[in-house]
Amino acid sequence: MSVAYLVILAISLLLDSTSAGVPLPRYEALLKQQSAPEDPTLGLYDDGDKVVKLTVENFNSTVVDQNRGALVEFYNTYCGHCRRFAPTYKTVAEHLLPWSEVLIVAAIDCAAEENNAVCRNYEVMGYPTLRYLGPGFQPGPQHFGQNLKTQDVNEIRELLAGMVAAENLTSSHNNSYWPNVHYLTENDSASSLFEGLSSVKQYVAVVHEPENTTLGIEVALFMTQWPAVEVRRVIDPAASAKFKIDPANLPLSLVNRLGEIEAYAPEYANGESYAKKLAEVLGKKNITPRPIKVPQPVSTPSIKITGQNELIKEVQRNKHFVYQADLEQAIRTVLHNEVAKVSEISGEKLLALQRFLAVLQRYNPLGANGHQLVSKLKDYVVQFNEVLTGKEFEEELKRLEGQQSPVYSSTHFVGCAGSSPRLRGFSCSLWTLFHFMTVQAARNDDSQDPLEVLQAMHGYIKHFFGCTECSEHFQAMASRRKIWSVPNKEEAVLWLWAAHNEVNQRLAGDATDDPEFPKKQFPSPDSCSECYRSPGSKSENLEIEWNKDAVLGFLKNIHNPQFVSRYGVQREELLHPTADKMRQKRQISSVFTDIDMRMGMLLYAFCIVMMVLAFKLFAFKGYRKKPYGHDLLGKV
Repeated sequence: MSVAYLVILAISLLLDSTSAGVPLPRYEALLKQQSAPEDPTLGLYDDGDKVVKLTVENFNSTVVDQNRGALVEFYNTYCGHCRRFAPTYKTVAEHLLPWSEVLIVAAIDCAAEENNAVCRNYEVMGYPTLRYLGPGFQPGPQHFGQNLKTQDVNEIRELLAGMVAAENLTSSHNNSYWPNVHYLTENDSASSLFEGLSSVKQYVAVVHEPENTTLGIEVALFMTQWPAVEVRRVIDPAASAKFKIDPANLPLSLVNRLGEIEAYAPEYANGESYAKKLAEVLGKKNITPRPIKVPQPVSTPSIKITGQNELIKEVQRNKHFVYQADLEQAIRTVLHNEVAKVSEISGEKLLALQRFLAVLQRYNPLGANGHQLVSKLKDYVVQFNEVLTGKEFEEELKRLEGQQSPVYSSTHFVGCAGSSPRLRGFSCSLWTLFHFMTVQAARNDDSQDPLEVLQAMHGYIKHFFGCTECSEHFQAMASRRKIWSVPNKEEAVLWLWAAHNEVNQRLAGDATDDPEFPKKQFPSPDSCSECYRSPGSKSENLEIEWNKDAVLGFLKNIHNPQFVSRYGVQREELLHPTADKMRQKRQISSVFTDIDMRMGMLLYAFCIVMMVLAFKLFAFKGYRKKPYGHDLLGKV
């Protein structure tokens, strides 16, 4: 009785404590109080920006076969480079807002699964990608717009102005706001400037445009909201003189219908400054602009998250926990978005996908339905020897999911959730998934290849990861850190850990860094004090004197499937054992070692034998069968 009491007491104490990876009941209660989490694919731009938000629903109606052009950014929400570029792109949209009758600034989030077909059809190979789609644009083979290979505001403006100037509009795509791109010549005069113009046009602004610049066309675009003014460019010195233009001192003039000409000197030699000078002069003449037509973005209803602050606090208190929800979100995003949006999968890409699925099948953290899905998907992909399209992959994935549904026990991030839906998320969960798989590989003897997970990771990041800059950084780091020379599976675990810490150090304090979860060296002294060789080696840099044996043990512990936290899982029945059974198993195993369990079984068997012997010795003692006469003579 006393032994049983001690066992029950030990188990109850464990239930009230926190062990690695075991969520407390209050965590689960907190999660149940939350409403549906905010969708992390809401994108990098909101209704307060001047960027037109595109989706599969409005893409064609907004930028295809229109009477104006469009600058379109194809981006991924979770791409660090895209996040850093987003403020610049917002500046571009704000800066070019006066051009909106001729050209709009728009963006589409390729991290949103519903946009897969658009990003796949436009053969977007890296993120962010800027494309100019001119008026009357129709996509076709090898024709998906003109790439702008710059992310500088001034260079973007100049390139767009040049592309607008190069357009030859047809009558079917007539746009009355489109600037007159023809240069004035010596044959033009003050009176001929107004020939063919609407009576609304009261003035013609003549701009001297230096060679190899787009100054004049930029001025015309900035003045599109002034219906009373027509802007013309002049480059010939003789023609410039006819309109009282001195290129060095008075490069701008204004001509009215009476043939009167006034020359002006803008403050700066750029389109905005010229437009500002013209607006100042016209204002004194009581000429006003019409309101700028602000592009209407797609309005996305915001979802209020209750308990988000509490969730963040709980995760911050348990920085070393690995969450089932994050592992599942990584797999879901890879399959549904990253691979599915690739136009053509062949050669090295196909081999990389086959390797990734083979490793994922072997070290799959999903439940029974998820195991079936990945296994059948791998079998489907390996049958291709030459080409597999992203569309074929997506269709087969959806077909298999229909058969195996439901597959995922969670629909949102937990440990990788950021303080904003635009922070952390998929990139965090992807690191978690590959760490998990390297640890499982080190615990598994079925495969002796020390590079199986690292090779699958390298191939996936090189060919499918949606952050181009991140992919390039990883490949360079992998080469420098000699990824192909890792000697065994345990060293593979440590290689990935060291590589992740290098990335954390490089991105610490970056614009993509979540202030609630700053990038630090992992594990922290609070999570694993034994991982540091001395108390003085806690500086957050790669010179930390690590105890790698302790680090390896720590990583193996937190990525143990038995210790993966199910806090945040909405459909736990889809996973193999229940959380309660797993908790009980961990609790019992922590009370008794394997030797204790074997000794207990021996003692149990010994007690049974002793009880049988005791029963025979004492229960039958003194009992003798009495002889009767009829026993000898037979019963009557």
